[in-house]
Amino acid sequence: MKQINIHLIRTDGDTQSRISLNQDIVNEYAEHLRDGDAFPPMVVFHDGSDYWLADGFHRLFALKANGASLVEVDVRAGTVEDAQLFSFSANGKRGLSNSAEDNRNIIIRMLKHPKWSLWSYSEIAKHVGVSRMTVGRVAKTLEPDPDASTIKQYINKQGNISKVDTAPLKNRPTFERPVGTRPDSSTIDEKQMQMAQLTDRISELSDVIVDLSSENDNLKDKIAIGQWDASEFEKVDIEETVASLRRTIMVLEIDNKSLREGRDMYQNRNAELMNMVKSLQNKIKSLEAKLEAR
Repeated sequence: MKQINIHLIRTDGDTQSRISLNQDIVNEYAEHLRDGDAFPPMVVFHDGSDYWLADGFHRLFALKANGASLVEVDVRAGTVEDAQLFSFSANGKRGLSNSAEDNRNIIIRMLKHPKWSLWSYSEIAKHVGVSRMTVGRVAKTLEPDPDASTIKQYINKQGNISKVDTAPLKNRPTFERPVGTRPDSSTIDEKQMQMAQLTDRISELSDVIVDLSSENDNLKDKIAIGQWDASEFEKVDIEETVASLRRTIMVLEIDNKSLREGRDMYQNRNAELMNMVKSLQNKIKSLEAKLEAR
């Protein structure tokens, strides 16, 4: 702890995580201070020349309103960027909780930052004190997908967004062969490749369903056993997340079923083509044998 002049504390480094201060809270804190109530010390980061405020904006302005000059602060070594990052998590641990817009503002700042944007969604969520799905939803609004009607998005186990294109389900190719034509090796290879792609998509969708089901169960468990110490915003967010997961799982299960049916059709067609090839090969061998006998 260190006592410094209150006017040395800088607040112009964009270290405030809230969109705006609550003047009513500032006035309330000022009254408590005048009554002799003690508050936790503010946290500042010292870069060698300046003291950047990271936690305690309402307290700072309450102290200034009361005419304070010397204040005791928790001084930590670091840059203005360190102060910014610290402020993003400070309000989730004590004091006045962030609003939904405050949290959204923090998430957007982290997602646009050259270094913090490399964090996984789980790491960002843990730092800010929100759910991983909240971070994913904010990220999705930053990059609108022009093919949103056919692109399904989900968050994988590493906390990153993955996409599944469901357009092939709407435009699934047919396999009607013109009368009088025979399948060649290139046709068979193409069908095998398409079947392999379908199998991969089925596997990917299965993983999505497992991930989403696990996320859904975890959220319900936390609510059920009372281990989630949540603000009103977080409670609403949890309810929206559970509802969204249920809808997404339903859609993915339908898509997965369609893909399985398509794969089965590919396999049946492929088996038919292979049988036809074998039959033709046998006929060719028979004809060649007859020619040689002559």
